[in-house]
Amino acid sequence: MVVNWLLNRGMPGIRDWLLFAVLTGFGCSLLAANTLPLTWSIFIPNVAMFLGLFYLARGVELFFETPALRWPWYLLALISVPAFGFYLYVDYNFIARVVINYLFWALALVMCLRALILGQDRLSQHFSAAHWAFALSCLCMLMVFTVRLVMVGGFSAADTLATVNWVNKFFSISVSVMPLLLCFSLCLLCNSRREKELATLQRKAEQNAQAKERFLTLLSHELRTPLNAIVGHAESLKKVPREPGKHKQLCDTIVHAAMSMSDLANQVLLQAKGEHTQQHKSSVSVVRLSEELLRLLQPLANAKALDLQLEVSGITPEDSHQVEQDTLALVLRNLLSNAIKYTDSGSVTLCIEAEAERMGKQTLRFLINDTGKGLSQEQLDKLFTPFVGNDSSSSINESAGVGLVLCKQLLNSIDAEFEVQSEQGKGTTFSFSVVAELGEQQQAEAPKSGELLPLSVLVVEDSAINIAVMNDYLAEMVTQYRIVRTLEEAEVALLEHHYGLMILDMRLPDGNGLQWYKSDFQKLGCNSEVPVIALTGDSEPQLRRDCLRAGMQECLTKPVTPRQLYTTMQRVSKAKASRLECKSLVDQARFMACVEQQEPQVLATKLMYLADRFEYEIAQIKGLAELNIIDLASEKLSYIEQEALQLGMVNFAELTQAIAQQLRFSDEYIDWDALAGVARQSVERLMELHNQVIQPGDPQAEKDLTA
Repeated sequence: MVVNWLLNRGMPGIRDWLLFAVLTGFGCSLLAANTLPLTWSIFIPNVAMFLGLFYLARGVELFFETPALRWPWYLLALISVPAFGFYLYVDYNFIARVVINYLFWALALVMCLRALILGQDRLSQHFSAAHWAFALSCLCMLMVFTVRLVMVGGFSAADTLATVNWVNKFFSISVSVMPLLLCFSLCLLCNSRREKELATLQRKAEQNAQAKERFLTLLSHELRTPLNAIVGHAESLKKVPREPGKHKQLCDTIVHAAMSMSDLANQVLLQAKGEHTQQHKSSVSVVRLSEELLRLLQPLANAKALDLQLEVSGITPEDSHQVEQDTLALVLRNLLSNAIKYTDSGSVTLCIEAEAERMGKQTLRFLINDTGKGLSQEQLDKLFTPFVGNDSSSSINESAGVGLVLCKQLLNSIDAEFEVQSEQGKGTTFSFSVVAELGEQQQAEAPKSGELLPLSVLVVEDSAINIAVMNDYLAEMVTQYRIVRTLEEAEVALLEHHYGLMILDMRLPDGNGLQWYKSDFQKLGCNSEVPVIALTGDSEPQLRRDCLRAGMQECLTKPVTPRQLYTTMQRVSKAKASRLECKSLVDQARFMACVEQQEPQVLATKLMYLADRFEYEIAQIKGLAELNIIDLASEKLSYIEQEALQLGMVNFAELTQAIAQQLRFSDEYIDWDALAGVARQSVERLMELHNQVIQPGDPQAEKDLTA
């Protein structure tokens, strides 16, 4: 039993069986010692065996997962243990003790047989050889004790186990052998359970492998479907006459097919990994994001003559919220395209309902309603099974998805509950709610003719196809740009000319873009002046986090649309301009109030060392942030913010407060050197004001200030 416990100690009931074996062995060894007092040779060993029988029955109940039945044990122990002591110490009676002993063994063995029978029905298993062995062991032991009980008529009350009687000899041999058989049958039960578990795991693994094989076969076909559309429509572009309307229609189809392939690849990778990494939240207009998704999916709806609608209540297109844009867009695209796929006539509607704002947060509820086929209960039960669809004959590309399990996985990662309501023949409604903080309004329109961003952009890209794409994009977006192919050429370009923005590919012939940015780019001395946008074909969310933590302003994943590129460049350039914008460093009225409350010499001494102290504390906070000790870093930021406000350093206090929020809720790069620079500039301004309030004819004040 010890070996069985070591091998199968994770199974339920094994520990109880080990206690049964130990207590039974302990009791038998004491019963064999006739020279000990009655307490040690009869009472204690019998009580130990009674307790062991209780653990035997409890272990069988746990093993077969049957409801425990405890009251017979409590009732028997309450009556029998005192009676056993009475017939041992007061009225010595061997026959009475045999009857009591029989009651305990009979109760334990009956409980074991009960658990065995109920457990088989509960677990829907057939009797194996191990189950029959255990049942026969219990029946044989019950038979041995019953025979001994029937033969008690041949004993007298003064007899003992040492009395020379064939019944005693048969009983002694049986009691020595039968528990061993019982323990052996328990070991067989464990091995049988283990074999069945392994067989079940193997069967599930084979089923999953077959499902994935079918899925990958279908996926291979579906990847070629949008590729065929891209190639075919590109060929058509070369043949059709110069008709703007026709060209636009063909280009829209090509773009839709390409973005469908991109989404399909992202979904397959995320679902295969079975995990989701928390992404960076950005300020997004949920209404505009939804309108853009509907615009991209409109060709699918038009092909089936469906009415694709957007209904919004509680928010406007100008409102923005802090959300994981990529996650939200992927879920909505999946649900909308699946709704279009399974709707033959009628409409597909995306509803967005916003609750009232509370403490800077708002709950957004998204509902995707369709008038399609609806789902049966059987289909609802397997709706979130990976690699399984409700209609294997339908095209993956039509739904731009590989199953709703990914949507559920993504929504769980942002603490959103996924709900499904469906009725066959009437349609289906998928819904979820997201709690989002209100964000800053960001309005970025697609580039129009003649509206160029006043930017000089450096692009580092080695692919000839991507270079051609960037040429077409940037020629209509910015006033000046240059494209280089290697990191070495990028270094030369940065030293020769000042650029307002840099777009950096991550995989280049002479190195990795991220590693180069961390090391060589900062050595050039322009990392605080030239914002960098990472460009990558890797959809791994961790890469985006690494880029933002390194100090880059944004990370774009290929393929990139003109609207995405223009919006990102506009946002980054505006952020840089706002950081460089000259603001009022000091609230003069607040500082004057502080001057009136303190002695000139004390305040002058404090200002003399204040900039150095702020710089030292900012360096400490930076170290805490790098060690991810966010709470202590935020506490220190709050402390210097309060001190800055008391002195009237309003700009420095605003920056400190913003950085405290950024530490808690964002992965964007924090320019600690810039913060220290603002602190020093603010202190210098305070010293200028302090000099102005000193009376020119007050030599003592001038002496105190210059000391």
